[in-house]
Amino acid sequence: MSIFTKSFELTTALTNFLIFIVSVFCVIKIKEKNWKTFYILITIDSFLGTIVHGIVISDTIKTIIWSILAISFVLTVNSLLLIFTNIKTRYPIYLSIIISILLLIQYFLNMRFLLTFTFYSLIIIIITFIYMIKSSLNNKKYFILGYVFQIIGGVFLLSRVQFNYFNFNGIYHLFMLLTLIFFYIGIKKNNLVNI
Repeated sequence: MSIFTKSFELTTALTNFLIFIVSVFCVIKIKEKNWKTFYILITIDSFLGTIVHGIVISDTIKTIIWSILAISFVLTVNSLLLIFTNIKTRYPIYLSIIISILLLIQYFLNMRFLLTFTFYSLIIIIITFIYMIKSSLNNKKYFILGYVFQIIGGVFLLSRVQFNYFNFNGIYHLFMLLTLIFFYIGIKKNNLVNI
């Protein structure tokens, strides 16, 4: 009996692992607190995603991991509010709690909580994109490209397409990887990394 999953699940796990590697690199290099937090959360998300998609585990453990991921996903997206807006810290925390509870309820009712999360993420992406455009950041083109890749990936995720060994999850992860790389380049251009 194999300990690893097969087909789309394994590809999704491998793309999660690529995100994990890139995120660990970014966490080590970035010195600015809010960006470092964002990449730490991405590191947690992708590590747990690698496990839940790549390793054959019991339903109980899978439920625990997905519950943690539902909360972590929301914290990750809301961390962009702290990076690009002047919103007080407590508001993204309250928002995280409310959305996390909603996603957990949907998960335990066997509803498609990732669909809700994707729509919620789209709203946060639009809000933070507007703030980013208005911000004093240099070389905004890198952040804009990151957002564009994130939106394209979201379209693939919502369309639930599949090509050969890649399904919508794996395809989304590849676009997410591009988002993270372009965000990092933008962060570096703004001198927010350790040399």
